[in-house]
Amino acid sequence: MLRYLIVLGALTVSLNVMANQAEDDTSKVFKPKMSISLDYIPAENNMYGITLAPYHFDTDYSSWGYYIGYAASQKEDLALINPAEGYTQDKMWRFGLSYSLTQQLSIYGGAVHYSLETHSTTGKTPKIVDGEPIWEKESDTSWGGELGIRYMMDMGLMLSAGYNTSTDSAVISIGYVM
Repeated sequence: MLRYLIVLGALTVSLNVMANQAEDDTSKVFKPKMSISLDYIPAENNMYGITLAPYHFDTDYSSWGYYIGYAASQKEDLALINPAEGYTQDKMWRFGLSYSLTQQLSIYGGAVHYSLETHSTTGKTPKIVDGEPIWEKESDTSWGGELGIRYMMDMGLMLSAGYNTSTDSAVISIGYVM
């Protein structure tokens, strides 16, 4: 008897179960887009980078997107006594999610991996023919977050501004949406 009740319950529940049918619905509000932008981060050492941001490729989550970006600063020489040499450089990886409020306006937020690398040598060379100084690398890394807003114009131009907690500065981007 218990077996018949279980089968009857399963049949009753399964009557409402339907497969997610793929629709050829062209009336979706959002269309797939890809943006590429050049970034400027006015931190202690100004950093320049690039960001890629795909939008709306999943019809079930049409207002969501994601992004990934990389930025680096120029190499800044360290004031060391000759024959020692050295330089520092800032590097940053940014990645996260974006959410479209309207067709043109979206907000974004994500994680930031920031590292300050110091490369140096004492200037002492190994006692071999054509010996070069041995370079050492120290890296100070930290994680942070960012939050910002993007505006996409009809002609394809995209402007973006946000705040980055790792460098305690802004992230300003200008790009093109395809």
